[in-house]
Amino acid sequence: MSIDPAKNLMVSIIIPVYQAKDTLRECVESCVCQQKISKEEYEIILVDDGSSDGSGELCDELSNGDDGENLRVIHTTNHGVSHARNAGIDIAKGRFLAFVDSDDEVGENYIANLLKYADESTTLVDETDSFSSTQKISGYQYIEESILNKNTHVWGKLIDRETVNEGRIRFPEGLTIGEDLLFLLDLAIFIGKNRSIRCIPEGDYFYNVNENGAMLSSFKKSYLDQLTCWSTAREKLESIKGFISPYALVTAAASQISTALLVIGKVATQSGTRDEELDNLAVTESMKRINSALKVRGAFAAIEMGHKIKVIMLKISPDLYLKLYARHKG
Repeated sequence: MSIDPAKNLMVSIIIPVYQAKDTLRECVESCVCQQKISKEEYEIILVDDGSSDGSGELCDELSNGDDGENLRVIHTTNHGVSHARNAGIDIAKGRFLAFVDSDDEVGENYIANLLKYADESTTLVDETDSFSSTQKISGYQYIEESILNKNTHVWGKLIDRETVNEGRIRFPEGLTIGEDLLFLLDLAIFIGKNRSIRCIPEGDYFYNVNENGAMLSSFKKSYLDQLTCWSTAREKLESIKGFISPYALVTAAASQISTALLVIGKVATQSGTRDEELDNLAVTESMKRINSALKVRGAFAAIEMGHKIKVIMLKISPDLYLKLYARHKG
């Protein structure tokens, strides 16, 4: 589809697609059937990330159908969700960007409800239960009140495209976990003191919990991305520590500890063929992250009691902890 630049294109909905043949049609149809907004005001961009299950062909079928008049398709080789979203950003023409995952759906008033809270000075509208205010907040406040309060996903949001491009903000490619968190941090840091973010209650985004059984499979090297994500996040927060409270750094350190414990837990409870070298690397790197986070005053006190006990046990003997944890979960 060719977008007429003369149209008042408000929103570009970007949907990364990979091996999503079973859920993609419902996802796209929910985006196509938006109410209280004309089709001339939004576009849908499907980015096929080298799917081999027929998802790419389904993308083309949907764009050629009766409801595909405001739908565009990009086909790429497989580079991951970050690359797919970045490719969508690069060709988007709407004032705002909205990201929808291919196994999720949205309500018919989803876009219209978000747009109600967007005026000329708005850089982000976020449907979230992490923080709510009738007033706009700054990027720094958004980090403390929302991102570090477990709001680390990009769905359920309208994001000003010009701001994203001015700040050269893109999803970090090469990560399989945590790319949303780092994108949001970069966005909030770029917004800085500017009070242009509106947080509203959650509404019409329907997230599908994908139970893929990761805890029951062999440990994968990509799980280490969780460690990389929070290490990078802490570095970004250190760079702006003059604009945020010390407790924000404590919260990030506590999250790093919790994430490292999760990685160690995956090593302990995996089934199937084990890669002993990878398991040892995961435990070693996780312990490094825990020890680094514990250097932040208040981090140990900020984690829950169960995590405190786990940290103490790991300090005494990582091998013993792995055996006891596996037996406990077994």
